[in-house]
Amino acid sequence: MKHKTILLLASLFVVGIACKQFDREFSVNTNIDYCEAQALRTLAIVPSGSEGGIPNSIDGDDINWHFTSPGSWTSGFWPGILWYLYENTKDNMWKVAAENYTQKILPVTHRKARSHDMGFITMCSLGNGYRLTGNTEYKEGLLRAADSLSILFNPEVGTFLSWPGMVKKENWPHNTIIDNMMNLELLFWAARNGGERRLYDMACEHADTTMKYQFRKDYSCYHVAVYDTITGHFIKGVTHQGLSDNSMWARGQAWAIYGYTMVYRET
Repeated sequence: MKHKTILLLASLFVVGIACKQFDREFSVNTNIDYCEAQALRTLAIVPSGSEGGIPNSIDGDDINWHFTSPGSWTSGFWPGILWYLYENTKDNMWKVAAENYTQKILPVTHRKARSHDMGFITMCSLGNGYRLTGNTEYKEGLLRAADSLSILFNPEVGTFLSWPGMVKKENWPHNTIIDNMMNLELLFWAARNGGERRLYDMACEHADTTMKYQFRKDYSCYHVAVYDTITGHFIKGVTHQGLSDNSMWARGQAWAIYGYTMVYRET
């Protein structure tokens, strides 16, 4: 009984601390200032010109950046952060840095799409750049990226192939990961900005097919849906980064929430 009482008191103490945290007023400006300070520290040690990679991550026990190359799925995030800082501050320093890193992304739009990630890569970088500056070079890059991504659409299945490399490696004839919902935004944007209507139709069909097959009865989603390329039939739902095939992968669930909110907005 004594141990149960101690456990109960400890639990109440933790809950009490948590409630106090929620009582604090969240300061948007304070947190944006912190983000700006961290970005300044990064720019001080990372070259923003034509040489060098794109800042990607820092290990929890380290202070040194790991870099990624243009074309990796996270390569658009850092220029996207810089564009947001420029939008918030109107400081030309951020604009120059954002342009330098966004320039690294442009060559990617001349390549054949290697995966579904073209939306992640280009909307954060070129998309924000075009929205804030009207630079037509960015617009042209976005339209190329959308056309390249469209090649991965399988009309028999009704979705985009996410990972071409997994077809042979995992024996997934046509695999669609829930992350792909995020990348439909590029297609909707392109259809509204000079691209073909088919891009809009593909995005809608992908969302409809995913909604039909990639969700369980409790509305949690499979990370990967595997389809037959010839008949288009759904074969199975599996995970690649979650705990198990039947578990809810939190990040994937967030992709779905964002993705379908965006599809609702666009349609």
